Amino acid sequence: MDSMSSQRIVPPAARFKVMTLAEYKKVYQESIRDPVDFWARQSKKLLWEKPWTSAITGEPPRSRWFEGGRLNPYQNVMGKHRDTPVWSRAATIYESEEGDVEILTYRRLDDMAGRIAGWLESQGVSKGDWTLLYAPPTPEAIAFMLASLRLGAPFEPVFTGFGWYELAKRVRNRSPKVVFVVDGYKRRGKEISLVETTEKAIEASGVETKILVSNRLGLRLPRLHETYPLDDALRENHTADSRVVDSSDPIFGLHPGYEDDFKPVSFPAGGYLTQAYATSYWLGLKPLEVLFNTVWPGWITGVTYLLFGPLMTGTTIVLYDGAPDWRSWDRWFTILERYAVTIFLTTSGALRALSKQSPETYRKHDYDTLKAILVTAEPLDTDTWSWAYRNLGTLRSPIIDSDPTVLSGAIPVVNLYIQSEIATFATGNLPSYTFPHIVPGTNGPPIPGFHLDILSDGRLVVKNPWPAMPVEAPQEYYEKWSEGFYDTGDLATYTIDGYIQVLGRRDTVMKINGYRISPGAIEKAIETLPGVKRALVAGKPDPQKFEAPVVIVEGRAEAEQVRKLIREYITPIADPAKINFTDKIQYATRHELKNKLRNL
Repeated sequence: MDSMSSQRIVPPAARFKVMTLAEYKKVYQESIRDPVDFWARQSKKLLWEKPWTSAITGEPPRSRWFEGGRLNPYQNVMGKHRDTPVWSRAATIYESEEGDVEILTYRRLDDMAGRIAGWLESQGVSKGDWTLLYAPPTPEAIAFMLASLRLGAPFEPVFTGFGWYELAKRVRNRSPKVVFVVDGYKRRGKEISLVETTEKAIEASGVETKILVSNRLGLRLPRLHETYPLDDALRENHTADSRVVDSSDPIFGLHPGYEDDFKPVSFPAGGYLTQAYATSYWLGLKPLEVLFNTVWPGWITGVTYLLFGPLMTGTTIVLYDGAPDWRSWDRWFTILERYAVTIFLTTSGALRALSKQSPETYRKHDYDTLKAILVTAEPLDTDTWSWAYRNLGTLRSPIIDSDPTVLSGAIPVVNLYIQSEIATFATGNLPSYTFPHIVPGTNGPPIPGFHLDILSDGRLVVKNPWPAMPVEAPQEYYEKWSEGFYDTGDLATYTIDGYIQVLGRRDTVMKINGYRISPGAIEKAIETLPGVKRALVAGKPDPQKFEAPVVIVEGRAEAEQVRKLIREYITPIADPAKINFTDKIQYATRHELKNKLRNL
């Protein structure tokens, strides 16, 4: 274990913003002593068409925040920048895998979103109707989400790594009026078509919906009734007005992984926007900052900190839809250098992969504009944190007492904890708010407003409701409140100074390269194979992926058949580390299998 594991690190670049632990604790304790008042004050930074009358009503998990209040979500995200210097600055900088670059100012992004909103309205989409998108992070995908927001129509982005079976499930659960898809994208030089997946999913869902297609690669359009090219929508002369919604109206949704399946969760307009804006501002997002977030839409970090938070704060967003190692592992560093990125947000798994590459991968690039590296997803081990701080975090130009010649570290490498149901980061050092020293290998201290605690059995819990708490969720979410607090399902421990170190899942939900994958969903897919009576899936520890699935199949099938089905039905991310066949599964539950794999 690296000697940094018990150190307190103050990066030279943060020397003049760091606070003492006592100062942090004072701010934090005041925030959780009266969290309702704390978040009520944060809510006043939004633009309300009608002020709320009650900060919170009802008991958790069915609490509602800012009841009586009405607001215009689009105005809070985009419209407020009109007639300010932000309007003429870059909102998105998109780079394709082939190196093509497209830049949209806030003004142009607003125009694109308005035209798509006008087209959606002409197709019958109105306030409260769901839309869905199956697309990589492209400017059109961002504009489509904003167009839905403009109409007060909640949307769900679906990660393009999911196969047709999972896409169909989301279409079936949301019954969207319109599904937006990109025909395909490049991955390591190869065309990845989304057309066939979309056709199969929508036909399997049984839902009648309209398809809007961004024809980026020039592939054929889906052979489905009522399919329209995006170019038609962008020629729309009608621009729809932005709508006002109630604070508790759903604004967007996701399908987080639960033990038995992926299930729908929806987030409220007023509470979510309050929390997204506050945490983004505390992270240092603001005009003139440039954010490169490698997490795609379809995951909570790719919604809160690729769409809402950056745009609400007037930040420039860098979008890249290619592979991190194409044509070499320096691709991300080329992006950091080329666009003068100031905040880099990525995952623990990505840093572990980068740490195995040659130092020349990053040393040949100059990204001295970088102010912070933010890390999320699965736990970040001390050794990887130390590598990132000393190597990626040491800039070419010395800052105060940093020394590039010995890789001493200069800028903060901040590990943060997030969960879909919480909707934003809930722990971590905040460069523009509470920034005590960093303890390597931990997830940092709790963020003000989130009353986190670790019980004697290691469970990480949230003791008070938070503004973005779901307004629609499966029964499993409500059951997590059965003891009067929210059980996150994660195990954690306190480290020095009371910082939180998340260890992994307590239940059988898997964390694979930061992706939250349902074992039950995989089992259900495998059980559709002829000759299979039962399947059991659990994760085993993996040095790179954090966890990797192990599959036990009761019945007769071919291993390659099972592997192919998982990749096509669920996602290639869930590709099994091992597949065993048996006449009778000896484990009664996934927990038994998980415990066995942990003890091997």
